[in-house]
Amino acid sequence: MTTSTSLKHNTLGPWQIVFFVIAAAAPLTAMLGGATGAIAIGNGAGTPGAYLIAGLILLLFSFGYSTMSKYMTSSGAFYSYIAHGLGRPLGVGSALLAVVSYTAIQLALYGLLGFFATDLFKAHLGITLPWFVYALVAAALVQVLGMRGAELNGRFLGFFMVAELLILLIFDLAVMLRGGGPQGLSLQPFMPGLVVSKGLGVSVMFALASYVGFEATALYREEARDPERTIPTATYLAVGVITVFYALSSWAVVVAHGINAAAGAAAKDSANFWFTVNTQFVGALSTDVMSLLLVTSIFASILAFHNALTRYLYSLGREGLLWEALSHTHPIYASPYKAGWLQTVMALAGLLLFIVLRADPFLVVFNWMSALATIGIVGLQLLVCAAIIRFFRRQSRGENILMTLVSPALAFVGLLYALYLVISNLPILSGTDSLLVRSFPVLLLLVLLIGVGGSAWLRASRPELYQRFGTLLDEV
Repeated sequence: MTTSTSLKHNTLGPWQIVFFVIAAAAPLTAMLGGATGAIAIGNGAGTPGAYLIAGLILLLFSFGYSTMSKYMTSSGAFYSYIAHGLGRPLGVGSALLAVVSYTAIQLALYGLLGFFATDLFKAHLGITLPWFVYALVAAALVQVLGMRGAELNGRFLGFFMVAELLILLIFDLAVMLRGGGPQGLSLQPFMPGLVVSKGLGVSVMFALASYVGFEATALYREEARDPERTIPTATYLAVGVITVFYALSSWAVVVAHGINAAAGAAAKDSANFWFTVNTQFVGALSTDVMSLLLVTSIFASILAFHNALTRYLYSLGREGLLWEALSHTHPIYASPYKAGWLQTVMALAGLLLFIVLRADPFLVVFNWMSALATIGIVGLQLLVCAAIIRFFRRQSRGENILMTLVSPALAFVGLLYALYLVISNLPILSGTDSLLVRSFPVLLLLVLLIGVGGSAWLRASRPELYQRFGTLLDEV
């Protein structure tokens, strides 16, 4: 039987890819978790404005990213862009960094799912099980669904994405129709006086962390219909939809509590910050549904990141950097199922380590791993900005300079500041002042340098693979 290494082409339209991306961002989780933290310890009632700032930075990033996507033909995403723009050594290093970062975010989400599922099943069904039982069940389901291919996964994620956006929209509309909280409706949370205040940097940091995963649109290029149009459209749609919902929902929860009281309420009882006002404005049944959708939102995010990382491993197997078998696709579903199995094993290995260490699923697994992933992914986005600029400086290809120089340069400045904020506020983002967590930036830099060093070995020992790596339409 002939082994296939091709993904299923002409399968995904822009909205199906948007489902993957928004599911990865997990809007309900981002609001109930990230937005609450930003309001409590960031710029308080000005947090909705911070989400607009983060959305603008990533929209600027998207202009150059989408323009360069027309010259990419594989599902390598970040590392392909970096190899094209900055050279193969950094391309190899960034591939390794991407695998570590996406694995970390998956582990974080498994911890978060276990944490909330434990509370949900105990409160509503009286079932008390260790958090990792729920995480392991989720891992099994993710493996089965991931193997079935992108088309089915797109429909599945689309359902849960619509459900969690709908529950947020119902709350937003209820707050508006009932005139807000103690101080009524107000646009002050978007005004400079509140937005540009103490703690803005912390809120922008939380906001950018809430967007992690939006860049995965390019990973589905080979499976997209008319990819030169679909990938840019999906990228813009994803950033736009996420930004609108984040800004609107964070504004609604602020005005529901009252502009003067929101920060205090978030700091005093972060676990019920949303549930209290949702019950007040919509009803107890809606709050029960919201708590259930929080768990399904996290599961959908895990599935989306599983698909993203699987395609990274698939591309690296096809390039020859990892085992060639990883490039094999399923004979029926045309999915990168062997890469999927490796990704699941990697996730299980990480979970086993945390289980053995008896790590807290929220304070350690989620907080630490999400901090690690945020640093790694923002760092990769910075490298992509530089790669876009250099790629088009070598040859303009007739593209608009606003898309190929101005936008990525502005995004680079914004992301550089964001990376500084993440690193300087790492104890806040991770919830600990641990020396190990403080060393995350150094550890990730070492991962990048190990990859760069590995490229030198590859160039000397396997020159044919080195020359092929990242070479799609342009010689680097």
